[in-house]
Amino acid sequence: MHYQLEVVMPPTDDVETALKQILALFDENGEENEDHDRRHAFYDYYVIGGRWSANKILAALGEGRLKDFHQMLHDQHITVAGLQWGKPTLQPADQVDKVDMLWRDAFPDAPVSVCPLFDNYKGAWGDVMPLSEAPMGMLCAHVIVAALDYKNEKLEAVYMIQESIWNGVTHVKAAWDGTLGAAIEGCVEKMRNYKPEYAAKRTPQPDWLVVTVDYHS
Repeated sequence: MHYQLEVVMPPTDDVETALKQILALFDENGEENEDHDRRHAFYDYYVIGGRWSANKILAALGEGRLKDFHQMLHDQHITVAGLQWGKPTLQPADQVDKVDMLWRDAFPDAPVSVCPLFDNYKGAWGDVMPLSEAPMGMLCAHVIVAALDYKNEKLEAVYMIQESIWNGVTHVKAAWDGTLGAAIEGCVEKMRNYKPEYAAKRTPQPDWLVVTVDYHS
């Protein structure tokens, strides 16, 4: 199964290295030792964006407009391949130009001119963006807020929420509506319980980054 994870972190010029630090603890392939407990692992591989690439764009456009666009595609008899691996594939492929034209007509305010609903979209717009620009109503399966550890040596998760939590016997639905905004609010609320100097370094700020991650488990 593939899941959408949004990782919120302090600004950095090397997102890939930062993600590697943050997610190392949760790697199912990691070596079992005092710093790595596989019981908390949740992925065997991940990529930035992946099948969730452009989801921030879609969330910003709104469910109503997207529903109308899907209806338009249906009315125009746009078809996709029966086998899907990631985003759907337009089939036959000669529909691509038509779909992109319909996209541009429907969403002239969108930041991309290629329809990001299908796998011919190869862009990465919004996969990494400032928290101040991210749509707070975006739904995702999992959110991690990361910050420097107490030694200021490496990034680590300081807050995490996901749609269901394994308690050792069953998966239990989390008390979370699945939105990025509610996850941020949960982190901010948690940090209020810590000393101000600790919380200040670990409370998400407008210039922090939000990174879309496609992980498999």
